[in-house]
Amino acid sequence: MNVHNFDSKQCERVRRQLDAYLSNELLVETTSEVLRHLETCEACSHELDSRMRLRKALRKAAGERVPPEHLREAISRRLRSTQPGFFGEFRATPWAVALAGLILAVLAAQQGFRLQRARQLVSSVLTIGVSDHIQCAIKGHNYPEIATPPDQLRKKLGPEYAGLLPIVQQKLPGFQVLEAHICQVPGSSRNYVHFITRGQGTILSVILTRREGESLPAGRFLVARAPGGVDLYKAHLEGMNVAGFESNEYFGFVVSDLGPGEMVRIAAGLAPALRDALNKGTGSEKAAIPVFLIDFVSTGFNRSIQREKTFNFD
Repeated sequence: MNVHNFDSKQCERVRRQLDAYLSNELLVETTSEVLRHLETCEACSHELDSRMRLRKALRKAAGERVPPEHLREAISRRLRSTQPGFFGEFRATPWAVALAGLILAVLAAQQGFRLQRARQLVSSVLTIGVSDHIQCAIKGHNYPEIATPPDQLRKKLGPEYAGLLPIVQQKLPGFQVLEAHICQVPGSSRNYVHFITRGQGTILSVILTRREGESLPAGRFLVARAPGGVDLYKAHLEGMNVAGFESNEYFGFVVSDLGPGEMVRIAAGLAPALRDALNKGTGSEKAAIPVFLIDFVSTGFNRSIQREKTFNFD
């Protein structure tokens, strides 16, 4: 038997006709042409054998498990609506229904795989914030019983992040900022901007760290939308509930043992302001933060002088 090149025009034409040949839908003359080609082309003969085995397997699967009638009708309606000219007289034979069901199953599996990957990515990113909360705030107990004065907190944060302190204080009503600093988790080279607060009978952390090229998945997977248009991602990890978000260059996390709904609510009030401040303060732009310093001068009366400093968020 001679072997013909699959790329030849004759092979391409015959392979396009194989399904119609197996269904006895070709004219007599065309069937004869296909048979003559199959007698001399080993590659096309193998292709025919493969299609015959596939049809046999599908018929067997369809015979063993008859699809529900509503699925048969739904597939028929869908095919007629998408291809009215070709499927106008379509009849949903068992093997055709099985093939359509197989395609739907493959699509569902792909969708499930993407969803699982999105869950894994969200968990891996949110773990970054949970680890710092547990290591620094819970196990390390790196906060005082009495809140550190704001001027000392700004000094610990440095000029790069000091301007975020009033945002955290304002957007966390009912919580007291006990400590704020730059820290690291053992075994990690990441730097964390860590605000440790107390309220509602627990310790709550607000944590920021650079994304370092990582990103949370876009789209609808595991996302809640904050009022400011910030996508919030939530998870329950290591006994803690965490809500996370991202800015241009940073991940942000709010972590505590409060309920997931409460954590999302808190993050929704905090995330937009933090994201805006971080976006304005990174890159080439500089964010101006007014700081009012009151000087008391003993000249028989007190007078206040307002001065403004500019901190660089870069």
